[in-house]
Amino acid sequence: MKSALAMAMVALVPLGALAQVSYSHAQLTDDAPYSRHALRVCTDRNEQLADRKADLDQDKRDIDRESDAIARGGAMLADELRNLDSTDSAAVAAYNARSAGHNRFVAEHNARVADMNGAAAALNGDSADLMAYCDTLVRR
Repeated sequence: MKSALAMAMVALVPLGALAQVSYSHAQLTDDAPYSRHALRVCTDRNEQLADRKADLDQDKRDIDRESDAIARGGAMLADELRNLDSTDSAAVAAYNARSAGHNRFVAEHNARVADMNGAAAALNGDSADLMAYCDTLVRR
């Protein structure tokens, strides 16, 4: 966002003016289109969004590790089922208990994935809102 904002501000400067040296005597006030406060709000909110994105990236890595564990657990259960003596009621009960535990873990994992997807959607919406707001500051 910082680079996008800087690039947008540079785009407002005519190319011929880049080679000239001039000094502005304008003062930024809170009601000025490019007030320091408004630009600081954009910068601060962008940094907050970056922190949220970093947290979501970590959540994604954790979820990917869980997905791998689920796949390994599912494969182990499948192997166990193939070798299960269906006439041994104690073995069947033990298998069913492990399978139920695995299914609970999968359901909890799916809930975490849904929560993360919701958080990612909220982050995307907040990012779009911030871009729209900050772009209005630059285009004035």
